Amino acid sequence: MKKTHFILLAFILTGCINNSWWEPRTIITYDAQDLARGRFQFIYDEQGNKFTETGDLWDIETETWKREYRISYSYDIYGIRTGSVKEKRDHGTGKWISDARVICEYKTDTGHLLKETHQTYRPDDGLWEDTFKDHYIRDEQNRLLYVVREKWNNGEIERDITLRGRFTLKARLTTSEIGWENFIRDSFLYDEDGTRVGGTVDFWNKTTREWDPVFQYIYTYDKKGNVISETEKKRNQETGIWQEAGKYIYTYDDHNNAIESNYIPAREDLQTEHFLIFYYNNMKSSVGYYLGDTGMFPGVRGTAEYFRLKR
Repeated sequence: MKKTHFILLAFILTGCINNSWWEPRTIITYDAQDLARGRFQFIYDEQGNKFTETGDLWDIETETWKREYRISYSYDIYGIRTGSVKEKRDHGTGKWISDARVICEYKTDTGHLLKETHQTYRPDDGLWEDTFKDHYIRDEQNRLLYVVREKWNNGEIERDITLRGRFTLKARLTTSEIGWENFIRDSFLYDEDGTRVGGTVDFWNKTTREWDPVFQYIYTYDKKGNVISETEKKRNQETGIWQEAGKYIYTYDDHNNAIESNYIPAREDLQTEHFLIFYYNNMKSSVGYYLGDTGMFPGVRGTAEYFRLKR
């Protein structure tokens, strides 16, 4: 299973730099054969807040872009993001269908992101159902220490059942356990100067009721303070040995915005689906998720274009 480095919305909210800042306008991603994979475009409101994001995937047969989703972001009167709604395109009817949404909560004293609740839309009954809840935990210096993701157990499990070894059916089973349960934890490491040097990703073990380390990653910075590479290691659950999984390489423009992101697997057999991330505004902002309902950019290479906003 690939690293689920899902954080980065707190690290993510755009900062103001000398009364101006940068925002991505377009991201294009490519697969391992350097063929077009996805196109992601961003529109902003008059205050410079991200208003919508649209995602298109390249259709090889028709050689055209096909719109897959759009995300609409909401803000309060102070310009603080309150949430987002994701819709998917029904290619048969061309209509937009509700898919998922995120609800944000902040600390009243610092304004830092405290919690995100992720929900999915159930078209059968027209209701929103909780799926994940992300908790952002900081230290006394307001450094992000953990993002703990819980998942909602609604008492139902979808499971493939094979009948007589020939026919496979997807059945919905019921369990006695209902409620929030631990799922993933992202932990962050800092050096003596307070610079983030990497982190670990743990999965919750329901049997031992402890966190099992699965991934770890280490940043390498350039002289300007930009992360130019991110090395990943995956833990062998049987032997406990850490093995290199791959590396992200970042290229920046003169304004310290990542204009290219590349993923290089440690071995060819590890060439699976990956999701890219881009850092900008001198590492004070980022866009892209490995796990989540917004901003997922599939591919092994991607390029980003930015534009400058002023207050």
